[in-house]
Amino acid sequence: MEKRVHKLTFYHPKLERISNCLSEGYIVGGFIRDRLLGIRKDKVDIDLAVCSPESVAACVEKELSLKSFSFEKFKTVYSFVGKGFRIDISKILGSSIEEDLKKRDFTVNAIAVDVRELFLPFNDDVLLIDPTGGFEDLQRGVIRPVYSNALSDDPIRILRGVRLKLELSFDYHSSFVAQATECSRLLGGAPPERLRDELVKVLCRNKFHLFLREIDSLGAFYPVFKELSGIEKIPPSGLHQFDLKEHTFRCVELLETYAFPRKAEILEEYGERIGDKEFFVGFTDKECLKLAALYHDAGKPKTVKEKDGRLTFHGHDRLGAEIVKGALLRLSFGSKAAKMAYTCVRYHLRPFFLYELFKKGELSDRAIYRFFRDAGEYAFHVLLLSVADFGATSEECYRELSSYSSFLKQLIFFYRDRLEDLKPLLTGREIMEIKGIEKPNRCVGIFKEKLLELQALGKVRTKEEAVKAVRGFNCEDTYKQ
Repeated sequence: MEKRVHKLTFYHPKLERISNCLSEGYIVGGFIRDRLLGIRKDKVDIDLAVCSPESVAACVEKELSLKSFSFEKFKTVYSFVGKGFRIDISKILGSSIEEDLKKRDFTVNAIAVDVRELFLPFNDDVLLIDPTGGFEDLQRGVIRPVYSNALSDDPIRILRGVRLKLELSFDYHSSFVAQATECSRLLGGAPPERLRDELVKVLCRNKFHLFLREIDSLGAFYPVFKELSGIEKIPPSGLHQFDLKEHTFRCVELLETYAFPRKAEILEEYGERIGDKEFFVGFTDKECLKLAALYHDAGKPKTVKEKDGRLTFHGHDRLGAEIVKGALLRLSFGSKAAKMAYTCVRYHLRPFFLYELFKKGELSDRAIYRFFRDAGEYAFHVLLLSVADFGATSEECYRELSSYSSFLKQLIFFYRDRLEDLKPLLTGREIMEIKGIEKPNRCVGIFKEKLLELQALGKVRTKEEAVKAVRGFNCEDTYKQ
């Protein structure tokens, strides 16, 4: 049956801008799918399949005054990225567009439109080229692989199918579930850059917690996040009502559904810091914090011990920090993101310790200061992560979240009052002169930090007091409690 749609459905000013370059070719994939579903996005991705991608790309460069970059994805792709758009140009696979479409991932992505039809003057409709029944699957709301080996040929398609299912609120076709469960193990050998790219598309939306449960049900969770193997073996213990795997999933869920929506309430003006640092295009500190939440207890399976009938996990924060750093480097998120995740996991327990001291009436300014000192630029990320972690511990802790969040305001007040504008009263050079140190060494840094702590605690207020304090410092007597 011939399927025709109004051609204005696929109008985009960038397509019109490059129409002179498109004497032949087809629009394919997600752009067609989204337009048929009536989905409009802030950033549009347009995939073009053509016979001569090199010459088309050269023409597009001139029309857009924009340089392309190329990459390999089963074939060479020429990509143009600008504000609000991305255009990918690649060669038609096979002898026809129909043959090309039959090699794609899902039927809903295997629909094409002849780009020449969009610019004919006297017809209002365009023909959908749909050899696999994708249009009908769009109407049914089904994610169906195009052919029987679609997922084993490219296991990354499993993650893409889960993402599409969540984004579009579709259902899986039975063939997707069968193929995915059969070959999910192959994701363990997938190129890390491609795993990262698919994960970023999920992380930038607030459905990562749903995504984790979906891939877990398909057997794809551990092949992707292999460092978390063993969390399912840690049972509920102590304050923890849930096994570690369930606690982990709940922590990510609460971060997305509770902590992030309330960040301005929980962190006050410092909530604006969450999400303002971009590690690379499409991936900020906000998305990185979700990965830190996923890995925050990764050290527990290797540190678990039983004592007096209870489980202990001494040092799991330190080990977990190393694990998450290695995981993010393995998945090609980069050293800066790995450093942030390391810091968040390393100090994720500290706010709870402060809370316990507070409830006992034993919380000191020094303990608060040292938390902010150690967590550094990611202290507020740690606090927000702690909200999700606390609420995911048990139903009782979840009911106590408002009290815990109120406690955090005391930490925020301390930071605003004592630390935000804190500047050292003495420079490193001045400290060297006072102590008779000829060349910079580790002791100079130690002395500077000790002096800054005394300033934050209100024990040193003037430069004269700072000089007197530094004269009494001992390099080896550094961080005694």
